[in-house]
Amino acid sequence: MKYLFTTVQGLEDVVVEELASRFPTASASAEYMSGRVVAEVEATPRELLSLRSVERFGVFLSSGRFGRLDDIVNGVRAILPDITSYIAPFTTAGVACERAGVHEFTSRDVEAAVGALLREAGATISLVDPDVELNVDVVEDSYYVWLTVTRSSLKNRPYRRYQHYASLNPIVAYAMARLARVKDGETLCDLTCGGGTICLEASHTARIRCICVDISLRHLKGAVSNFAAAEIDADILWFDSTKLHRVLRPVCDVFAFNPPYGVRMPTDIHKLYRGLARSVELLARPGARVVVITPRWRVFLKYFKGEVLERRVIYQGGLYSSIIVGRV
Repeated sequence: MKYLFTTVQGLEDVVVEELASRFPTASASAEYMSGRVVAEVEATPRELLSLRSVERFGVFLSSGRFGRLDDIVNGVRAILPDITSYIAPFTTAGVACERAGVHEFTSRDVEAAVGALLREAGATISLVDPDVELNVDVVEDSYYVWLTVTRSSLKNRPYRRYQHYASLNPIVAYAMARLARVKDGETLCDLTCGGGTICLEASHTARIRCICVDISLRHLKGAVSNFAAAEIDADILWFDSTKLHRVLRPVCDVFAFNPPYGVRMPTDIHKLYRGLARSVELLARPGARVVVITPRWRVFLKYFKGEVLERRVIYQGGLYSSIIVGRV
């Protein structure tokens, strides 16, 4: 069956990689920064619920380019028989639109126009909790038409007993572990762990040892509760990571962390990033990999002395951030 998967914009290739590694996949395509992946996968919807790089997914129907709203409406009109085949008698249908980019119309305009088409085709439209939800997503000059399989977001992990005020999206954390190429038997060090999301997600990619460090005791207690809920073990250290090399020998095969960057910074960002880069240098085993996410990537690279392999931009929550992949 051909599915459409949504994810964080900029991580489309991670979805393709996870699909190919876990399920027989006949084809997969994605446009960078679209947050959408279309793939023909031999798996049931229940099996796909275990994907960790995906927010939502559903049955793919159509996609195309457009110049005006009428182009989208005409594209949906062309596949009305396919759409109505999923709407049984005495069931209700609804239309949802997620839009990214600058357009001369709103998401509500798309929903109203497509809803009118469904109504003309004999569907009963419901604006609240419809039985069948048709998605018409608009990303820049492309549109995607698909039917929802799961309405709740897969990023809502059941282990999240403690929510850090600046918690990292688990999908991004999982992608960071993928980009780090974490292997069985390695030690992953998160120098600013907060609620432990990166190590929790990395533990689903390989059998690893996790060292989680944070200067906040409250956050570490939250991380302990999250690890307990996930039934995963980790070494939790209440310490200043910029001085960690004073008490810890070089044991880290992989560094993956999400350092503070905003108005809640407890200290000068240059001082913090310089200290973190120094700890990376002194705690790394030979050939250690580094994956860091921050909007302040220029500051981090100013002090990071290793080799930069990749910088990729992602977009979520109205903010562009960069994932730096490097080697010590």
